[in-house]
Amino acid sequence: MTTSTPSPGPLVLGVDAGGTRTRALVAAPDGTRLGEAFSGGANPNSHGMDTAAHRLTEAVAAALDRADPEAREHLTAAVVGLAGVSALADPSVRTRMHTALEHAGAGTGAVFTGDDEIAFASGTPDPDGAVLIAGTGAIAARIRARTRTDVADGLGWLVGDSGSGFWIGHRAARASARQLSEGREIGPLTRAVLAHALPDGDDLPPRERARALARALTAAPPIGLAALAPLVGRACEEGDPLARDIAARAGVHLASSVRQVHEPGDSIPVVLAGGVLTRSSPVRAALVHELGSGAAVATAGCTAGAAAWTAAVRAGADATDRRLHAAFTLQGGDQG
Repeated sequence: MTTSTPSPGPLVLGVDAGGTRTRALVAAPDGTRLGEAFSGGANPNSHGMDTAAHRLTEAVAAALDRADPEAREHLTAAVVGLAGVSALADPSVRTRMHTALEHAGAGTGAVFTGDDEIAFASGTPDPDGAVLIAGTGAIAARIRARTRTDVADGLGWLVGDSGSGFWIGHRAARASARQLSEGREIGPLTRAVLAHALPDGDDLPPRERARALARALTAAPPIGLAALAPLVGRACEEGDPLARDIAARAGVHLASSVRQVHEPGDSIPVVLAGGVLTRSSPVRAALVHELGSGAAVATAGCTAGAAAWTAAVRAGADATDRRLHAAFTLQGGDQG
């Protein structure tokens, strides 16, 4: 006599489709993670419609396969937090991305929302508040009824994104080159920048080393300066005054963006997301200091889990159940 494997109960799907990576998560209504998978970035603005759609299909299909052979039949709700969601204003892009989910087996009822809305939901179950995302770029958004209503900055590295990873890295490069060109004794930040960008220039005189550093950084794509941002946090820990000044000024800029979407004295939560704020304690500390002790600051959790939680709420789960929210958004082994 053979026994069949019990079919799964209702399932929800959450996707964090970012600019560099897509993470899809299939979960039970209680937040238990049953299957997850990753693919490349699926922002249709930066990768193009077809590449974004392919990567979305890839991640979602793999997550459903890993959850259960019958997962597709039991999926009750799906939410995709999409970087570049504005591209869906174009009917052809919107149709292509929905078709990508259908090809993966996610059905036709999936909801697309902004990645900032999902980042906010990863930090709090509250419907209203603000979110500040500071990674390579930086943007602040006001959230009302779990929907973005206003934004500040997010203008890109060339004219905006103040306090972002690019902004911090750019300042680190400039400060290091200036310290070298002025013939001053170099500190921890400059040493780290040189080790990263000009590892073979030890024998050069300081001013020539500054020029060589400038040439090396100029030859690479400008956005690559964001890779220098983590060096600032480490140099701060070593007491480097240049690094501490950059971190402090980044905090001022980021706080300014928050204030454009968050009234002083508001008790609503401000969710902090992105590598600059979750991995660089000096910048986060500077930001929190600028916001003041009255700010209700929260840290983003698993964003794919937040998308799945949002799907569960759409399917009828209690949005005020903080334990349920925590079950979905608790960070796992991989950063969400």
